[in-house]
Amino acid sequence: MRPIATRRNALRYPLDGVLGSEAQVRLLRALIHDVDAPLGVSDAAKLSGLTQAGARRALDRLETSGLVERIGGGRTQQYGVCAQEPLVKALSRLFGDEQQRYDELIAALRTMLHGLHEVRAAWIERPPEAPGDPLEVVVVAEARSIGWLGAELRTRLAPIEKELNLIIESALFSRADAPRRGADALLLWAGEPDIGPGSPQRPGTHREAERRALLIARAVAELMRSDPSLTRRAAHHLSRLADEGQGTAAGDVAEWRQVLETYTPERLRKFLVSDSSRAQRLRQSSPFLAVLSPQERDRLLAMMETRR
Repeated sequence: MRPIATRRNALRYPLDGVLGSEAQVRLLRALIHDVDAPLGVSDAAKLSGLTQAGARRALDRLETSGLVERIGGGRTQQYGVCAQEPLVKALSRLFGDEQQRYDELIAALRTMLHGLHEVRAAWIERPPEAPGDPLEVVVVAEARSIGWLGAELRTRLAPIEKELNLIIESALFSRADAPRRGADALLLWAGEPDIGPGSPQRPGTHREAERRALLIARAVAELMRSDPSLTRRAAHHLSRLADEGQGTAAGDVAEWRQVLETYTPERLRKFLVSDSSRAQRLRQSSPFLAVLSPQERDRLLAMMETRR
């Protein structure tokens, strides 16, 4: 059965075609919001989570719609948005609002946990994949507080659910029976540094911490060469931190934002691994680890192992 009974005017309703498939929405988000720069098919597919064949088909459809254009030719051919198209600005605002809604949710969940000194850690193990699916927050707390903490969390979550039209569930555990946090989990609260067996040890000395930070920075600089969205993701993360307020760490957040906004990609990569006192200091509060995907974390760890 065909779900559409009649065709509609593409001039009056262009968004029917532009936003008519998830692949096209993902690619527009990557081109307009995540990178804001032209991309080749391979990079566009990687950023949007599509196959190269699927990305190419969707990019061709977007080119036909007039929102995307080809730049260059042959092996250097890329796709970019048509800046003169009025709908591009509207879509940029839409993707910005989407990002803001997510940032507000995470900030609200973190604020919700303030003052609950019995909570030792809280995280989102995996976000819901389908609209309407519940969001589950894992909370680890002192065993003696389990009895009353569940009701308190329910009370605090209710207004967040109402404001953002979500279903949010809390899974409450004592430290003794807490599940191990997955590598791709989003940490909301960490009253204690590491929970569960096999947690990584913290560096024992200041020199060791500096060496580890430099290894991370070198790996991040390599990742940046193949993924142009990494800098943009870090910038979004820093904006969220600035909105939440970071107390004594606010200075580092502001300084990192200035670096990401003003440095060219090449200059940024050089700064990350510089031996200057400023670079050494800022490496201790690098924003890049917080925005890596699980696959990128694996690549980063592999790079660090080869450089030990």
